[in-house]
Amino acid sequence: MKFTQVITLILLISIFSFGLPVSQQTLANVPAMNEYIKVEVRGKLNNEVMAIGGETTGAAITANGVTWELDFSDSPNSQRESAAMNGKLVVVKGELSLKRGVEIRQRWIVKVDSIAAGNAKQDLPILDINHSNVKKLEVSQTFGGFRETQIFYTFPKQNLILKVRIDNKNEDFAVTGKVIVFPKSTTAEGLAKWLNNQHSDGLFPDIPQPVSTLDLPDQLCRSMNPEFTNKVESHLGNFSRYAIEFEIKDVEEIGGFAIKGFSGKAKVHLKNE
Repeated sequence: MKFTQVITLILLISIFSFGLPVSQQTLANVPAMNEYIKVEVRGKLNNEVMAIGGETTGAAITANGVTWELDFSDSPNSQRESAAMNGKLVVVKGELSLKRGVEIRQRWIVKVDSIAAGNAKQDLPILDINHSNVKKLEVSQTFGGFRETQIFYTFPKQNLILKVRIDNKNEDFAVTGKVIVFPKSTTAEGLAKWLNNQHSDGLFPDIPQPVSTLDLPDQLCRSMNPEFTNKVESHLGNFSRYAIEFEIKDVEEIGGFAIKGFSGKAKVHLKNE
């Protein structure tokens, strides 16, 4: 038998016995021919993304808590259009792929085909706190003493409550918001009882239960211009009282509603060390 024939025979036996010398990980990274994922995403655009080691395209879109990078290399016109859309709601269409990184192990990237403004649907009902039917309740103290400030806006016709919370742990006075939706059968009296239980000792055992609680995007909520007013002594300690301004920006869509942006003032009690 010739030398080349012997080598060929050895290779065939090795392949038959042990398989091809290619790892499963390598095969997993090879995209299948003719397979792709086309996506349409409606979310907030960020054109100022930075990452360790430069592992970013520089742009991303976030929707429902999920963030994907955007690659405009095949669509320079879309990239030019996106310059004026930073921080706004947009609709992006493109092809989704996975790229391995060093600092960021998995990078999901949408190669953009098109981008357009994602304005809220015109037929969405708008929540406006200035409507005559809306009632406001501000609470910063319970039987247990001072706590974070909570502001409740009741929308009886929509069977929901918009809650604004201002933290009192430090001087950042972080602001968050929630939309709390109740069953359609809920009465104004039922909403009032639910509210009472949020800041009292739970006087009402039979209260309506929310069907959903939706968080407002953090970037749409902020406090500003904190102003110290006076010190307050209590049996649980000493507190500094501040007058705080807060702002909730327009919410394009949440739970089938849109929220008209608004601002207000509130009192916050910060515990002294």
